Amino acid sequence: MRVALTKSTLLVPPTYFAVAHAERMRDELDWRVFTLAAEVTDPHVDVPVTEMVPFHSAPFAQREWLIPFFMPAMVHAVVAWRPDVVHQHFATWSWPAVRAARRLLGVPLVTTLHGADVFARLRPARGAMGRWHSRNVDLVARYGTRTLAVSTYLADHALRAGFDSARLQVHYQGVDTEFFQPSPEGSTGGRPVVLFVGALNEQKGIVDLLAASETVQTQHDHELVVIGDGPFRSRIDDVARLHPHIRVVGTADRRDVRAWMQRATLQVVPSRTVDGRGESAGLVALEAQACGTPIVTTRSGGLPEMTDPLSGQQVDEGSVGQLADAVTQVLTMQSGVREELRRDAVRFVRRDRSLRGSCDELHAIYREAAER
Repeated sequence: MRVALTKSTLLVPPTYFAVAHAERMRDELDWRVFTLAAEVTDPHVDVPVTEMVPFHSAPFAQREWLIPFFMPAMVHAVVAWRPDVVHQHFATWSWPAVRAARRLLGVPLVTTLHGADVFARLRPARGAMGRWHSRNVDLVARYGTRTLAVSTYLADHALRAGFDSARLQVHYQGVDTEFFQPSPEGSTGGRPVVLFVGALNEQKGIVDLLAASETVQTQHDHELVVIGDGPFRSRIDDVARLHPHIRVVGTADRRDVRAWMQRATLQVVPSRTVDGRGESAGLVALEAQACGTPIVTTRSGGLPEMTDPLSGQQVDEGSVGQLADAVTQVLTMQSGVREELRRDAVRFVRRDRSLRGSCDELHAIYREAAER
């Protein structure tokens, strides 16, 4: 079976999720990624990528401006490859996938909803771009063969947005438990590490974590390691200069992320709801647990579906006090209790949220769609 993965842009790192299933199932299915603009800097990612926008010497941000002009070329490329299934990530920018799959090839269109697409349909369309996104989401809702939501939380909102319940299902993306696993060396001891991995923006709650960490540091020494980039980067750099226990790493590939997760005493995922949109899933919570790292998360959106009560704690969104208390509790717990948390974390992900299990489900979805 040939599967065309389609996505408007492909940045790896950080969006490994877009190619995770293809990497894992490359011996079972024939894959190719079709995207308008790509920047894949991790040499270990070797899924074939067909990219439409040329001018690779130009900065990626400049190439993004050319995306609309190359959508017909993407349609032509997908059709020429003759896939059996087209799998689109995000219902926004889905016009090339819809046209190629449903209008020209007559093959199934599977679409994974990630959050921004669903909420684009729930809000009034603003401006030309808002209307464009809304139109694309409408195309998927109308013509899609099977629509996958990355959490029950997101599926519930997709139903509110008008997606057909008969064609909608929850498909947890899962994480690679052969890659994300506890360090063979075990705990290294030393100064406790509190880890954050994610976009540096309002929704990811990084400002709440900075405030909580400053409170905790007055009583319990630790290093707060921040991995990621985004609009709050300069603000966080300023805070880090005032508080030496904060280290800002910036963007990192998944091997470096894994190394930090294996080393961390705990990982915090402090996401919050912004403009009515909570965290759709939160794969970093699963990656950390797969590495045996206890987690502290908020109850934002689909995050509770990515955690096990036995392997971490959940706090209210935006509550710096609760966040500080939860971090303190993990930092000060006895080593035996922490090791039990680590074992429970690994067990949960391997049993309920592994990439292998997700791939088995996805393969069945493809087969069922192709047989219609």
